[in-house]
Amino acid sequence: MATKFGKELRKLRIDKDESIHSMAKKLNISISYLSAIESGQRNIPNDMVDKIIKKYRLDEERSEVLRQAEAVSAKEIDIDLTSISPEQRKLVFALSRKLNEISDEECLKIIDKLK
Repeated sequence: MATKFGKELRKLRIDKDESIHSMAKKLNISISYLSAIESGQRNIPNDMVDKIIKKYRLDEERSEVLRQAEAVSAKEIDIDLTSISPEQRKLVFALSRKLNEISDEECLKIIDKLK
């Protein structure tokens, strides 16, 4: 079943009148991988949204729609901790341990604070 992100990605491709082959080539991924992302069968690569925004020169509104779609569609996230400070690592782990205890309202407040 297609995810919100997959639907937004497909919509972008159609809006740009672009084939799946052309988009895959632009994003430097295989056609089958792009198709699997669109259909929700594969996870969204960490850098994909930024790559799409840059390659397609998306405006702020369209970029935010894509980021929100990623946020509700992602099944997992891979975070590279090699270049962050010990304090930042502690924050990442503290958040991941307590995430299921944080209400949606508190989440929105944290997101606002981080913007």
